[in-house]
Amino acid sequence: MRPTLPPRQRGATLIEVMISALIVAFGMLAMIALQSNAIKYTKTSEYRSVATLLANDLADRMRVNAEDGAMAGRYDLLTAYEKPTTVPARTECAAPTNCTPTDLATRDLGEWRRALYFSLPGGNGFVQSDPTNRAVNIWVAWQDPDETARPVGDNGAVKECPAAFLPTAGTATPRCMYFRIGMAPPPPPSLP
Repeated sequence: MRPTLPPRQRGATLIEVMISALIVAFGMLAMIALQSNAIKYTKTSEYRSVATLLANDLADRMRVNAEDGAMAGRYDLLTAYEKPTTVPARTECAAPTNCTPTDLATRDLGEWRRALYFSLPGGNGFVQSDPTNRAVNIWVAWQDPDETARPVGDNGAVKECPAAFLPTAGTATPRCMYFRIGMAPPPPPSLP
């Protein structure tokens, strides 16, 4: 003879199993969302590290050519952001054994823009010299996988990018990272 459960007890175990399965499903969804965000933020962190290295690279190049190059505005890149579609060209000095400050700045910027192109998605840069304060302002820009996490100003512009660097209509707004590079004072004149 088979024992029977009272009518109010029937199905209680089935409901408990269904609730447990629902809790486990929500937990799994939360873990998937957590993993997705971790990957996204890891990529953003990687891009920020690469941008820092590239800004330091340009800073070192400008310090070699400080007086007649960086402080004379020969490294300035003052155009609006555009996502590069082709590899920036290499430019060599007209006379390889006697590179002028202008030739050196053009060569350095070409190499830097190539590094931006190959290292960051949509990588581009904005460079503005400040000879009064013996400094150079550098913005490194790229297309971030997290389009929504950037701080937006009152006029809808992204706060990280300079106003002159904001893209034209139809181009996604990049993430910008700002660096201010100080240049050493000029060396004293040599005595005859």
